Amino acid sequence: MKVAATLVACTQLVLLVACAVAPQDSSKTPSTPAAAAPATLRPGVGVVESASIVALGSSPSAGGTASPPTMAYRLKMEDGSTQSVVQAGERYEVGDRLQITNDGRLSRR
Repeated sequence: MKVAATLVACTQLVLLVACAVAPQDSSKTPSTPAAAAPATLRPGVGVVESASIVALGSSPSAGGTASPPTMAYRLKMEDGSTQSVVQAGERYEVGDRLQITNDGRLSRR
């Protein structure tokens, strides 16, 4: 019974994530992700308001390691503005205080 409930819950989660990510028309989009370019981000400190999965990471291959999912973060900056950053790597939670570096990456403050 628990196995069936777990399977149903996992299936629902996968469907929810799949519905949350809009399909891209490869003929109209560039081959690189549509993340905000570092040049459009202002370096500074902010607090994570939201975090969502944009793309799931890869599964580990034989002898390899899994890649992390790509996440989209919305930060409320100290000046009251908001900025959005999309990146893979370390995961952050809502409420974390982070710094946007000069190259557009997030790091713990």
